[in-house]
Amino acid sequence: MPSWTDRSMWRLRAWIPLLGAAVFLSGCGGGGGSGGVLYNQWGLRTIKADRAYARLEAEYGTGTAPGSGQTLGAVDTGIDTGHPVFEGKMVTEEFLSGAGDESGDKFSHGTAVASVMAGRPSDGFAEEVKAPRGVAWGADITMFAVPTGVPGTTYRPISLAVLASVDSRWATSIDTVTGWSSGGRSLDFVNLSVGFLGIIEQYSTQQLRDNFSRAIAAMAQSGATEKTVFVWAAGNAHGRTCDPADFTSNSDLCVNAKVNARSVQVLPGLAARIPELQGHLIAVVAIGSNGGIAPFSNRCGIAEDWCIAAPGVDVRLAYFGPDPDDPSEVIRGAGTDSGTSYAAPMVTGGLAVMKHYFRDQMSNTELVTRLLKTANKTGIYDDTAVYGQGLLDLDAATTPVGTTTIALGGRVDGSGSNLEGTRFTPGLPLGNGLARALAGHEIAAFDSLGAPFWFRLGDLAGAAAGRSMHARLRAFAAAPGDDPEPGVLRPRTAALAGGDRLSLGIMQAPAPGSDGGHLSLAGRALAIGGARDGLRIAAFSTEGLRGENPASGATLSWRPAGVALGLTGGWVAERETVLGSGAAGAFGRLSGSSAFAGIEGSARIGSWRLGAGAEIGTVRAAAQGGMLASISPLTTSAFAVKAETRLADGDGVRFSLAQSLRVEAGRARLTVPVGRTKEGEVLRRSFSA
Repeated sequence: MPSWTDRSMWRLRAWIPLLGAAVFLSGCGGGGGSGGVLYNQWGLRTIKADRAYARLEAEYGTGTAPGSGQTLGAVDTGIDTGHPVFEGKMVTEEFLSGAGDESGDKFSHGTAVASVMAGRPSDGFAEEVKAPRGVAWGADITMFAVPTGVPGTTYRPISLAVLASVDSRWATSIDTVTGWSSGGRSLDFVNLSVGFLGIIEQYSTQQLRDNFSRAIAAMAQSGATEKTVFVWAAGNAHGRTCDPADFTSNSDLCVNAKVNARSVQVLPGLAARIPELQGHLIAVVAIGSNGGIAPFSNRCGIAEDWCIAAPGVDVRLAYFGPDPDDPSEVIRGAGTDSGTSYAAPMVTGGLAVMKHYFRDQMSNTELVTRLLKTANKTGIYDDTAVYGQGLLDLDAATTPVGTTTIALGGRVDGSGSNLEGTRFTPGLPLGNGLARALAGHEIAAFDSLGAPFWFRLGDLAGAAAGRSMHARLRAFAAAPGDDPEPGVLRPRTAALAGGDRLSLGIMQAPAPGSDGGHLSLAGRALAIGGARDGLRIAAFSTEGLRGENPASGATLSWRPAGVALGLTGGWVAERETVLGSGAAGAFGRLSGSSAFAGIEGSARIGSWRLGAGAEIGTVRAAAQGGMLASISPLTTSAFAVKAETRLADGDGVRFSLAQSLRVEAGRARLTVPVGRTKEGEVLRRSFSA
């Protein structure tokens, strides 16, 4: 057998009957090399498969094979399991209605179709051969071979009598396909680049039910929890020679002895007539490299709601058949051909890519809905009579549609919070511990069509907001003596009224040079308090002050005159934060109550002034309405030590050591959406941080 050979200049044609009825399996035009665009398949860039591949690699790693872990089905002439484009994948074949294994004595249409759907280039090709690559080249293949033949040159629509005669055999074949399973896998998507001649408009709903009822029932899959999706080639009837006598009830479908294929053929068009097939039956029309409908392709017509367009001209494919130079020789190679037969497997493979990207969490019918809704409907593709729902767009199909929401209820279509508005902003006391704990987890958000998209949970937790280094250096460099009580953590109050016993004013941030203790949670606040014989009491609130987190509290401190040490204690209630940490969106609402006690003191040793203070506290936090299910009691602490002196020339020296308020211990428990079931229920994972 010759080595793998490039047949890029071949025009491959096969008009073949299926199960005794006229069918069209491959293109009626094409030829010419397609070039080396994106894996030697120009159509992959047209459907933006490269962008979907990039997302898969970002999700699963470089070299991820699209469609991995899935098995795609095809009903066709058969398959050459030894062709190098199927190397390394599981390829199985079943023979229906007495079909035999292909020997290579004629062009293998099924091999070509399967290669567009899931072929993988291999080292078996010579270097100069432009080997094709399928859309979902990581998927396995199951081929259901059917018997075929060659009809005449005139387009003859199938009669109702013949349709009725093949009804039983079609039903049996469909049942075999939908019932297939192996190793826990079933067939989610089945390509059918086969079908009967005849435009769907020629057959009424009642005629189809009367003559094709068993096959329709088999395709409807009543009672199935997950329905197999059938992807049909729309047909290549447009412009074919026809006899007006065959179109007496639809004379405008045969004009000047040429078929006006304004709608898809009968089997691809069943969804337009049979409601129970809608949602899991798609018809595919073909476009050329110029973006327009292929001259030979049927148009979507009355099947527009369940029809989509994909590349079908000069499609790169695998060849198995006789050598045109020596028909006695059988060769395996690569070539190009045209037809809706090759547009359909682009869509079948595209569905597999989508299923792979969404981790098999969406039902097959949801994927069909998404495929159709995200198709490119701009420009010429807005013409639904020709292009149906538009041009296949795998970039849009793997990109969020509308608002991306983090579900708070039990279903993806229930209540939730906008992803963009979801944020946890840790205050300085909490630090980055929680953000680091969340970094190893992911969160699922759902777009307006219910598709899951995954994000790093840690990215939703910002860095702790603290005093800038510039502010710290300015405070540290302040002249000695600016702080009358270095190291003391209590706030200063600027008296506006009152005397020794009572003062009313603005409670400011803690003393310069310290990062403050628990009272730093209040920042700038309205305060009222009094002092007598070393005992100080104050109440304060930030309510209504712009730029401050709502907080209220009280302090009590005791330090008699002339005593080096003093005691302090207090309580701070935060209405929208916990230790200055805020939550928004799906994180829910936070509030906290802190109680603390501390000791402070100051002394002089020679020319040095010394000051120190320390606090410990406990915080009871509450979380409501979000992913933060609970927060344990938190243990907090803070301290500051300072020493300063003045030099003879008036300059000074200051040493400062401080630990700002921080959480020493505590845990938060989160319940985070991580995906969904095919029924639309939200999957959640709980963990502690």
